[in-house]
Amino acid sequence: MANNKTDSSSIAGQITASRQLERLGQYLLHDLLIFLFSVISWCAAAEAAYVTAFDIDLARSFTFDFDMFTESATADNFWNALGTGIYSFGEYSVRCGAFAQVLTCGISILGIIQAVVWLVTFLPEYFKAKKMLSPLNKIAVTATELTAAAHNSQYNFDDIESAIGSIDPMDSDIHISTGNRDLKRIEQAINDLLDRMRNAYKSQSRFVSDASHELRTPIAVIKGYADMLDRWGKSDEKILEEGITAIKNESENMNKLVEQLLFLARGDNGRQPVNMTEFSLSDMMREVHSEAEMIDPDHTYNLDIKDEISVFADISMMKQTARILCDNAKKYTPGGNTITLRVMNGENGEKCFEIQDTGIGIDEKDIPLIFDRFFRSDPARTRETGGTGLGLSIAKWIVDRHGGHFEVISYKDIGTRITVCLPNTAAQAENNNTAKQTV
Repeated sequence: MANNKTDSSSIAGQITASRQLERLGQYLLHDLLIFLFSVISWCAAAEAAYVTAFDIDLARSFTFDFDMFTESATADNFWNALGTGIYSFGEYSVRCGAFAQVLTCGISILGIIQAVVWLVTFLPEYFKAKKMLSPLNKIAVTATELTAAAHNSQYNFDDIESAIGSIDPMDSDIHISTGNRDLKRIEQAINDLLDRMRNAYKSQSRFVSDASHELRTPIAVIKGYADMLDRWGKSDEKILEEGITAIKNESENMNKLVEQLLFLARGDNGRQPVNMTEFSLSDMMREVHSEAEMIDPDHTYNLDIKDEISVFADISMMKQTARILCDNAKKYTPGGNTITLRVMNGENGEKCFEIQDTGIGIDEKDIPLIFDRFFRSDPARTRETGGTGLGLSIAKWIVDRHGGHFEVISYKDIGTRITVCLPNTAAQAENNNTAKQTV
């Protein structure tokens, strides 16, 4: 550490000396310029007293009698020699002794002042350079300590290497622990990473398992009807029609499921395009209301729009979200009951639309899970309605991608109200989306 301090002081001295030499050079240049300007100004004034116009062709010269100074090099003889100075121009001559003495004296005093300032500023410059080099000196000291620590085995990183090599990354009950306090933060970071990897692996496994289960049923139905048609359908038109209808229905269900899986996969991989534009949310809900009335005459659809509201979003995705919510409301609402589509401003200035039904409702314990992929509060009932358990997951991805959120209120045997709240401005939508992606 002592060597590092010595090096730091030496470098600081070199930096200071370099700056002081640069300043000394500036002083000398300034003095020279002052000297030349003063001499030229005096000469011009002297000529102006005798010559009416400046003539560049005039012969000009300075003469001094320095013989007395060479005979006896004393200060008095030097000043006396300056007093003998004569400035000649053309046929005129002017003594410059007094001016030469004053100028030389002035330049000498200025030089002394500059020398004092130069010396006085040396120490502040030196300590300033040392302060600037202090962080680098600390880095050097720390690097030296780390090198010494590595050689002396003060921090045994083999412990954490052995701990990592001995764990099963898929065993959720095992975490890294070496008992070394210096490695505690590294252990925590690795354990957090392991937890995220395990959760991602479990989610992927569950997703693949659920998707396989969903596809197994329609494939089994299609295979069963294909076998039945192979045996009896060639001669029995009723069986033939029944088999064809069932195969078509199951094929449509499989196609719908595969499309939903591809949508979510593209979304997870960041390859699902989102085209943001400003459009009328009120007009969009009017279109969804008209479509719902046309394709579902078994329910009564009400439209509640108090204000004309515009929003910055992907209109096709927002319409898809509204259709998913309407489809869910239709499936779990008895025929003849009312489903309400509503557009309004939220309490915090958000732009909202909601679907409210008068159906069977959702258990309170199931509400936090309804957006999970393939979640079904009642699998048997969902199979009857033809649901895949992916619709609300897709809606959740869309709303999250737009920086919005859901509000869900539901009571058993009374009904469910799901509200989609979107940011008020494009900047808020981008900020919210970036924050959610970062998390």
